[in-house]
Amino acid sequence: MTDQPAYRVLDSLIEQNACFAIFRLPHETSPRFVMQTSGAPSLFPDIEELNGKRGFVIAPFRITAASPLIVIRPDCATLPEAMIPIRKNMPGKASPEIFAKTHGEAHGDTGKAAYSRLFERFHESLVNGEMKKLVLSRSKAIDRKETFSPGRSFFNAEEKYPHSYVYLFHTPQSGTWLGSSPEILLKGTADEWHTVALAGTRYPNSGDVTWNDKNLREQHLVTSYLLKQLSSFHITPEINGPYTIKAGNLAHLRTDFSFNLTDASKPGTLLKTLHPTPAVLGLPKNEACRFIQNNEGYDRLYYSGFLGMLDTEGETNIYVTLRCMYIEKKSLTLFAGSGLLASSSLDDEWEETEHKLQTMSDILE
Repeated sequence: MTDQPAYRVLDSLIEQNACFAIFRLPHETSPRFVMQTSGAPSLFPDIEELNGKRGFVIAPFRITAASPLIVIRPDCATLPEAMIPIRKNMPGKASPEIFAKTHGEAHGDTGKAAYSRLFERFHESLVNGEMKKLVLSRSKAIDRKETFSPGRSFFNAEEKYPHSYVYLFHTPQSGTWLGSSPEILLKGTADEWHTVALAGTRYPNSGDVTWNDKNLREQHLVTSYLLKQLSSFHITPEINGPYTIKAGNLAHLRTDFSFNLTDASKPGTLLKTLHPTPAVLGLPKNEACRFIQNNEGYDRLYYSGFLGMLDTEGETNIYVTLRCMYIEKKSLTLFAGSGLLASSSLDDEWEETEHKLQTMSDILE
């Protein structure tokens, strides 16, 4: 069909405004691909509406008109086939002005001074006991070089981060996103399902990782939350952890939860109960959501949402949208966050976000 390198096929699909996703599961040797070859992807106002659906799910941190919940229908599952139907059936290329009006060209750069002011605001609510935990995120915008290739960067990430879920997706509604996530939200087949508590971050220079009270406390909060949410479905999971995992140049604390689902046809209901977890939001859940919306100062869009293949008849792999960048015509916007407790310090949290932003910076050419 074509002798083009795979990365050029991906770049061409983005140029043609196709609805597709390419992703590589942790420890697998080759990526998987899904594309919708005709019509617009399905949009939903509520996560629970994913019940009974099959396809590649792209969920924002918070569903809005600018960031809808999207499902790509998997019409095509082989990358070399992608170029044939795309020219025949897909709508024309979207105007760059549409993205600018919907999302804005880039999201600015949260520099140290601005981050410091936000940290003080967030930290105050933790010290005075209003919140148990808050996740403060930031964005960093860089100019897009003329030679930048989203497809090539995906394959760079695939090679550099073998233990993470590496992804690149594009739809007219979301734009283009690329990332490498270490965090499972929900995965399973038949009645065997899994989720994880992933919280606490270190950036070791050696193989030995030690964990301070702040990181252990942060991990405990996420673990307790997941146990509470699962118990509302009368689920008593098998628990393994916490233990240390590596993700790129970072280390995290992870606890695994394995469980059976008596009604696996309703994953949307469970996803709605789990998302967003305290690993990307904070506690108490509703109060933390309002606080972030009112104080963080920008729209996270799809950063800290979730994505992946949903197929209750086959295999479901849903990950949290972390360590990612939003790819626009002239800029790349990188996102990162860290969990704050009353014991958090400004310099430590800033350094953590710097290390997380490096995950995407390291795959750029």
